[in-house]
Amino acid sequence: NKEPGEIKEQDVFLGSIPLMPDTGPFIVGGIERVVVHQLVRSPGVFFSKMPDFPKHHAAKIIPKRGVWLEIETDRKGIITCKIDRKRKIPITQLLRVFGYDTDQKILNLFESVKVKDTDFILASLEKDPVRTVEEAYQSIYRKIRPGDLATPENAKQLIDSLFFDFKKYDMGQIARYKLNRRFGFKTVGDEAHRVFQVQDFTAILKELINLNNGIGVPDDIDHLANRRIRSVGELVQNKFRVGLARMERI
Repeated sequence: NKEPGEIKEQDVFLGSIPLMPDTGPFIVGGIERVVVHQLVRSPGVFFSKMPDFPKHHAAKIIPKRGVWLEIETDRKGIITCKIDRKRKIPITQLLRVFGYDTDQKILNLFESVKVKDTDFILASLEKDPVRTVEEAYQSIYRKIRPGDLATPENAKQLIDSLFFDFKKYDMGQIARYKLNRRFGFKTVGDEAHRVFQVQDFTAILKELINLNNGIGVPDDIDHLANRRIRSVGELVQNKFRVGLARMERI
């Protein structure tokens, strides 16, 4: 405390660290256990067929840390999005929140994409009851946090922190590199550009519509280029990060 100049020391509990004998495993509750490498999906974007109707496709945007976005096309050609496996949100609401606030701006954005049988963006706009940015923020907030009071202010705060705060959302260098390679971007991999990027999002949507129209091939999730190894150090680091974040909050 700087005013009276007092110094008070206190132990901080980060979490229990198990005993590690010379042979390398850990002793947890009296049982020998080993931390194993994990084979996980690599951060980035993956396109796959919709299991129920293979003509239509879905995309998953997986960051190194932060919310997963799952974009799906339903039977009628309406594109929806799930944030962290919550309820579906019309894709047009997210576009409004990310700066394309009018119907015309959204339609102009997808002008270059050829329309074959269904106009997916038009179908999504017609299904979406929301017409203003404030309503879009509130609607998304209600889906992520049902039961909470959704004012435009706290909705904007939550959504901005979910996508544009580096503490909560980090693409990771790998995903940045893969997106640059896939879409021909030249985005640098610094902190400012590793949060959610709207241009990535629009490029992913255009690619998804092209796939729905039969242009291009979806990704193979079992291909090893789409997977990576989570090493022991990283698994421990993630747990340590949770402990430190909890300490900062308390």
